Amino acid sequence: RGTYQMNRLSFGIKTAPSEFNRILDQILQGLEGTMSYFDDIIIHGTSHEECQNRLRHCLERLRKYDLHLNKDKCTFFQTEIQYLGYIIRQNKISKCPKKVEAINSVPRPRNADEVRRFLGMVTYYSRFIPDASTMTHPLRQLLRKDKQFFWSSSCESAFIKLKTEISSERVLVPFDPNLPITLACDASPTGIAGVLSNIIDGVERPVAFISRSLTQAETNYSQLDREALAIVFTVGKFYNYIYGQPFTLITDNRPLTRIFHQNAKLPAMTSARLLRYAAFLQQFNYEVQHRKAEDHVNVDFFSRAPSNEKSIGIETTLDQELQNLNDQVINQISTYSLTSTSIAFESQQDPELSKIKESLIHGNLNNPDYSLHDGVIFKGQRVVIPTSLRAEVLKELHHTHVGIVKMKQLARRYCYWRNIDKDIENLVRQCENCALIKKDPVKAPVHHWDEPKENFERVHIDYAGPFQGFYFLVLVDSKSKWAEVKVIKEAPTSESTIYLLQDIFSVHGLPRNLVSDNATIFHSDTFQTFCRENGIMQKFIAPGHPATNGLAERNIQTLKQKLTAMADEKLSMNQKVREILYRYRGTPLNCGKTPAQLYLGRDIRLKLDALRPSKEPASKPADLPRVRNFSVGERVQVRW
Repeated sequence: RGTYQMNRLSFGIKTAPSEFNRILDQILQGLEGTMSYFDDIIIHGTSHEECQNRLRHCLERLRKYDLHLNKDKCTFFQTEIQYLGYIIRQNKISKCPKKVEAINSVPRPRNADEVRRFLGMVTYYSRFIPDASTMTHPLRQLLRKDKQFFWSSSCESAFIKLKTEISSERVLVPFDPNLPITLACDASPTGIAGVLSNIIDGVERPVAFISRSLTQAETNYSQLDREALAIVFTVGKFYNYIYGQPFTLITDNRPLTRIFHQNAKLPAMTSARLLRYAAFLQQFNYEVQHRKAEDHVNVDFFSRAPSNEKSIGIETTLDQELQNLNDQVINQISTYSLTSTSIAFESQQDPELSKIKESLIHGNLNNPDYSLHDGVIFKGQRVVIPTSLRAEVLKELHHTHVGIVKMKQLARRYCYWRNIDKDIENLVRQCENCALIKKDPVKAPVHHWDEPKENFERVHIDYAGPFQGFYFLVLVDSKSKWAEVKVIKEAPTSESTIYLLQDIFSVHGLPRNLVSDNATIFHSDTFQTFCRENGIMQKFIAPGHPATNGLAERNIQTLKQKLTAMADEKLSMNQKVREILYRYRGTPLNCGKTPAQLYLGRDIRLKLDALRPSKEPASKPADLPRVRNFSVGERVQVRW
């Protein structure tokens, strides 16, 4: 009887690796030039004698704890070693040829699991590939749960290019704290990145590259805040390398060189976020330098193609470290949003617009098209957008994935910058969702309807669905192109259709003519009785020619495209439909006017109207009582 207990640490126990590593670290503790990773021990020195002494001390320590070494697996006094998949030699770190050969021999993946395994192998060497995230992006899209696995030409191109990059002779250098240190940072609308380098013989040699994607909240930051976040992220990642060491901080954002200068006095308008970042950086010994964007490509690659690495929680760490800061830091608020206030502030920071602004203030600008209102520069009736906010404006213009023509028409009503049309074209052509849903236009109309004389004289209706689990009743006014959409879950009937139309007609009134296809719903006695009792004349299209009801058909097609493009947005179906209708009614048609203008006689207010400063009505003097003069002896009436 008794309890059986292992005398040695056996294989298969979950905690065995970490326990073994912890004990080995304790055994080798205090030995200079000696490091271990599980059962791999490496001893290094600057000379043969130093290595010999350190080796002797290590062997004596292992003998003391009765640890045995396999002589056949040991190598001594090497100038180049293979360690953890890397070839390490003096001042150089490169990839192991056997590992590279193994990656190059991987066949084309056939499913998501094989893609994940290949990306895992490539990611291990991603520190050697400055634009790794760009190349892996098509492959990473195959891992999304909402996407069907399809090996496209872009995936094949990325697969081959990654193998080519892995086979390259690119090397990194070991970090040397005694050499000058640089930290280059950059940000884009989708990611942030940084590069740690040593300056050797006057040349920057990369030690490591890092990058990550921006969170949903961080994508709403202004470019200034994103650049600042990139600096804080990079400094936090390389904290163990640079803390207590002088280093040079490099950014391509000139305003940050003044904000993050160690002796800078921050302006009162500085946001709370930038104040927190500046306070965090005060613990480091650095000099900040500006570098032009064209000379910043080593880190710019990564920021524009960030990896999927999660945020390391720098924001949380900062909140903990800065909780005792002065109250002014806490009370400041960030003013960056797509409003006239942010437009005015960013225009002041923009090198080109700030000059135009100064010329307008002093009356030195010869171009009469430009004007200044509340700090916002106008060209005609259009707001001139600073460079830092153009990406956000383009995103708002492309909301619900309108096409190139509609975006240009909308932009010509609200905003302006040089080459805006070209930027719109590039954005739409690069939008994957738009490319997937785009269809050829209808070649020619089958039937020409007479032009109605007034709104709601003739309406076109049709059903769409089932689509994404819903049915949609679409009604379009022939004259103004005003559209109404009703969403239902169950299959439509004559009764449910009448109920939905009554809801629409209670707002807009009864039409004279109602055009539909030959579906049973519209041919039923119940529906025909409803139309007859309300004085509505039914008109049916020719069988087999749906283009006769082109207004409704085209709106259904557009609705499906927009809903497909908005599949990733976390909104209910009714919210998506309302958002699409809201943008459609405020977007100019081919005639240059919006459906709202044609139907309501006025424009509806869009979010883009916030770009323009509000016009406060002039205050009117208070109404004064009327003065009347009475003569002596005149009869008057008195109220008691």
